[in-house]
Amino acid sequence: MTEVERLLAIEEIKQTKARYFYGLDHRDWDLWRSGVWAPDGRLEVPEADMVVEPLDKIIEWVSASTGDQVSVHHGHMPIIDFVSDDEARVIWAMEDRLYRTAEYPLADGSTYLHGFGHYHETYRRLDCGWRIQSSRLTRLRVETRKTF
Repeated sequence: MTEVERLLAIEEIKQTKARYFYGLDHRDWDLWRSGVWAPDGRLEVPEADMVVEPLDKIIEWVSASTGDQVSVHHGHMPIIDFVSDDEARVIWAMEDRLYRTAEYPLADGSTYLHGFGHYHETYRRLDCGWRIQSSRLTRLRVETRKTF
């Protein structure tokens, strides 16, 4: 991979993660299918004791578990290491805010969560572009409260 190809790949990976956050916050599962995930993707959230794969199951789990949630996700400062020309390991610093109603609270009964942590991911270059192969969310800090 030339330096220019590497820079283009980095930008494509960043765009993929931007689509991930936009799709999640807007509940746009078609975008997740067409522009974010590899079909055999894997999602892991250790704090929820959850591992889901492949993509159809990921979307099913995320859409069901987010209920009527309004969310705001931010990803920052990626550390991108290329394993090969077609695979990269990426760590993203992240922050999220989850707003739930009293009818669909979080597991602990709270309706607001402010989290800080990291996504540990692998990306694979497919014919359609760079896609998330695996994603593991780890939070370093979580602040929750009931807002109702």
